[in-house]
Amino acid sequence: MSESTPKTIFKIGELVSDAYEIKAVLGRGGMGQVFDAQDVGLVRRVAIKANFADIEAQFSIRNEARALAAIKHPGVVGVYALGVHEGIDYMVMEHVSGFTLAHHLDRLGSTTPIAERIDVLVAIADGMAAIHRAGISHGDIKPENILLAASGRVVLMDLGLVRAHYEPDRGIVAGTPDYMAPEIFSGTQLGTERHLADVYAFGVLAYRVLAGALPYTGKDPVDVLLAHADAPVPKLSDAVSVPKRLSELVSSLMAKEPNDRPVSMDAAVWQLRTAKEEIQRGTSASEGGLSVLIVDDDVDIARLVAMYVKQAAPGAEIILAADAQQALEQFRKKPPRLVFLDLNMPRMSGFELFTYLRGANLVEASTVVAMSAGGSTSDVGLMLELGAQDFIPKGPELRGRVTRIVSSLAASKTKHPGPGT
Repeated sequence: MSESTPKTIFKIGELVSDAYEIKAVLGRGGMGQVFDAQDVGLVRRVAIKANFADIEAQFSIRNEARALAAIKHPGVVGVYALGVHEGIDYMVMEHVSGFTLAHHLDRLGSTTPIAERIDVLVAIADGMAAIHRAGISHGDIKPENILLAASGRVVLMDLGLVRAHYEPDRGIVAGTPDYMAPEIFSGTQLGTERHLADVYAFGVLAYRVLAGALPYTGKDPVDVLLAHADAPVPKLSDAVSVPKRLSELVSSLMAKEPNDRPVSMDAAVWQLRTAKEEIQRGTSASEGGLSVLIVDDDVDIARLVAMYVKQAAPGAEIILAADAQQALEQFRKKPPRLVFLDLNMPRMSGFELFTYLRGANLVEASTVVAMSAGGSTSDVGLMLELGAQDFIPKGPELRGRVTRIVSSLAASKTKHPGPGT
């Protein structure tokens, strides 16, 4: 095998212990590999984890399997069996399908309400707490190792594949620098404190999930590690408006000294849930004053926009108007805080309605967003010139744009907006 070819424990197609057919490599690290496999007897997909033969005895997969098997938690994969194949210890685990948190953040991060982000963090922290109570540390907490299953489960993956460490003489970084605790970089980590490196990594993850960016960056891995070791801990509240409790929690999770971090993930779970309750109380109070008028003669589009509004601001008051006349009546009764206005309507167009409302001084307290499947460039330009906040083309962008606008307005009233607003 050449140096450029990664070593593998089991080969694709190999039948392990005459019971499990190896299908693919799901994950790999310095400690070992995880394989996609088929249980030929029970005819089900499973995951098989095995460590490389030269891994130290202290990282025995047998000890890890026995500890994991005692954990009954939705955030931790179930262990089915433990075996030996050609001198290699392996464990058989449940196979969980879904998308990684990294994939979720890349695709949906900017439109996900902050309360939903906290829900994901709570699930991760709860799973970590269960693992730590069993005497195990994860070793590589990062979005790529967290699976969001279709069932709604949030599952920690690739447990123990990597033991993070830094070798300055050789310039080797094992683990993920973006989430590596300072004590690993300095080489001062003690075995009894290993779970506190997980706590630190979770703090970085929480910052990334809530702020939409990493707390530390650099031109190369060592530069990032130096920032973790020496740079001041950034405040989450400087990057995104969140409750003080939440910002302080994330800062404590990322404390430089291990003993300054929360002693357990259970404490983090409780504080995250409390912060979410604070946000929801503020959101409910403010959304009562958020009225949204949707003006569109296409009832299907109007209902679709209403659904997006409801998802972004569950407490908002939503009024539908099928034409300019109904919209005008609503403005005369009570001007709405936010208006989604279709430009192409019969009798009086959205552009004509907007110019009338502006001339009658009825739209000063409203944020107006124009919508159209094919509005003319001149109409759109004039709408924006006359004071419309934005223009949204009816199409794939509709959901994300509506969600961001509604979330921004709702959050500006609570003083707790989420990232991407």
